[in-house]
Amino acid sequence: LKLKYDPDDWMGPIVVGCETPSIVYSECINNMALCGLYTCRLNDAVELLEGVIREDPGAFLTERTAFNLCTLYELGADSAVSARRKRVLQLIAKRFFLHDIGPESFRVN
Repeated sequence: LKLKYDPDDWMGPIVVGCETPSIVYSECINNMALCGLYTCRLNDAVELLEGVIREDPGAFLTERTAFNLCTLYELGADSAVSARRKRVLQLIAKRFFLHDIGPESFRVN
């Protein structure tokens, strides 16, 4: 699930000539990750969501992104690895003061 675009038309989450808000970009990436899940490309889906969060955690780490990424972690790794990855995601949210993301989004048991 690699994003294919013309580098001349790309400036982060904004496409030249279009003022696309980051929330629309985030939702598109989420949808692409879900498509990856349904087409048995779980690792690509995880990489896609992790990549967009690395790009700008403040803009792209939302409740929906956290929930979907934690679900992918649960589906693709054993419980210890999954728990560690979810904890790292929680620490990122805390580091960037994303208090609007509730603990239920991280699917911690």
